[in-house]
Amino acid sequence: MTNQRKGISVPAQMIAGLVLGALFGVLVPAFASKLSFLSAIFAHAIKMVVMPLILLSVTVGTFRAAVQRGHLGRTAVLSIAFFIAATFVAAALGLGLNFLFHLGVGASMTQTAAMPKNLAGGVDWMQFVVDLVPANIVSALASGNSVPVLVFGVLLGSALAAVEDKAGPLVAVLDSMLAALFKLTEWVVAFSPVAIFATLAGLLASKGVSALLPLLKLLGVAYLGMAILAILLTLIVKSTGLSPRAVVKHVSEPLILAFTTRSSEITFPLHLKKLTEMGVPQSVASTILPLSYIFNRDGAVLYTALAVGYLADVYHVTWSWPLVFTIIVLTTIMIDGAANVPSGAVVAITVILAAIGLPAEAVLLILGIDAFFDMGRTALNVYASTVATAVALRVSGEPLQPAGERGAPAGGLAPLRGNV
Repeated sequence: MTNQRKGISVPAQMIAGLVLGALFGVLVPAFASKLSFLSAIFAHAIKMVVMPLILLSVTVGTFRAAVQRGHLGRTAVLSIAFFIAATFVAAALGLGLNFLFHLGVGASMTQTAAMPKNLAGGVDWMQFVVDLVPANIVSALASGNSVPVLVFGVLLGSALAAVEDKAGPLVAVLDSMLAALFKLTEWVVAFSPVAIFATLAGLLASKGVSALLPLLKLLGVAYLGMAILAILLTLIVKSTGLSPRAVVKHVSEPLILAFTTRSSEITFPLHLKKLTEMGVPQSVASTILPLSYIFNRDGAVLYTALAVGYLADVYHVTWSWPLVFTIIVLTTIMIDGAANVPSGAVVAITVILAAIGLPAEAVLLILGIDAFFDMGRTALNVYASTVATAVALRVSGEPLQPAGERGAPAGGLAPLRGNV
């Protein structure tokens, strides 16, 4: 499958849409504000695909891993350990940058936005555990709740493997449906440059460049932190035996899409498709990637720690090591728990603020330009999930299996060197 369309690559078209969208949003905001229906159509088309894709890919991937007696369980456990370590580092980096720059000292106390409507007051952990098991899988699919869908897919794939002699016809049907969903994703993504144009044009038309100025330094430090974390993640990719440049080239489309749309849900189908094309076995990609999207949100963790530190300085909080440890641990936990909560990052920040004795309303000081923070942190979340999948591939010991070149490295990707 090729990324070329009439001589212009899809990433190049996406970047062109991004640049034109920014220009239209700044120069002709009245016109740009009327283009939101284009991005809404694209979002609906992706959401139409994403939940069935998660269910089918996890089911088929789990079945194949179980039938082949692979080390999926060990790989998943070690991947989750990697998620925890990576998010802890991201939280420490975000708070460390705040200590280095202390941008909140003497900052304005002017509110920049209103609190989102129907904002959750926190995460109900008992309900979170209960909801892991779906009472109605159709309802879970319809509501877009990926966690119970993931659990059901793992259970269904395991059950099919337990009755392997009778499962063949159904697995063949599921495999065919999965291939059709990947093709449908390809068709939808063909519209992505237009959607990117409309999304960025509408964002800049509604927010305006002037909204950035009061918090421009904080935005700059946030992106500095994201760049540092991206470099660290790239070093991890290199340590797995893969070529970082080739990996980034393969996932450039999901990265650009994540940056522009600010939605991991919209990015997931394309991301999964690109990883399997790159050669990541379906049993690894279809299980680890959904887990990573939920529990390995490094960009969101870094931003949350930095934002809480900034707001603590605004309110002249006295720093201590117990306070630092509390913020890092709460950030790591809360971002994972708020994965399926509307305005999850805002909820996480408000809960952490309350835990350290600050008013939840303090988040309003930075909420006005949250969309611009969200662009970078969503793209970093997607890159972190790519890295997590590379680590899982290394741990599993399975070789890359590029589409059309089984057993050979794809697109300049170096082969894995041994096992762990």
